[in-house]
Amino acid sequence: MIVRNNRQVTRLFFILVLAAAAFGWWYASTHWQMQPDTIALPTGQDFNWIDFIATLGEEAIQLFLGLTGPTQ
Repeated sequence: MIVRNNRQVTRLFFILVLAAAAFGWWYASTHWQMQPDTIALPTGQDFNWIDFIATLGEEAIQLFLGLTGPTQ
């Protein structure tokens, strides 16, 4: 069975999806700014990849918690 779709409705929903994506990009770029100064990387002679990856993972978790937490 062939179902005919109305192109106007398809175009309307496509425009709505593009508008929602633009709004989401605007909201994220204005409200969620990452500060590179807060990232603490290990320094000195004892630097190794495990500490580096653990630090990046911890920062990613903190970023996620900050993005999903309540706004002050």
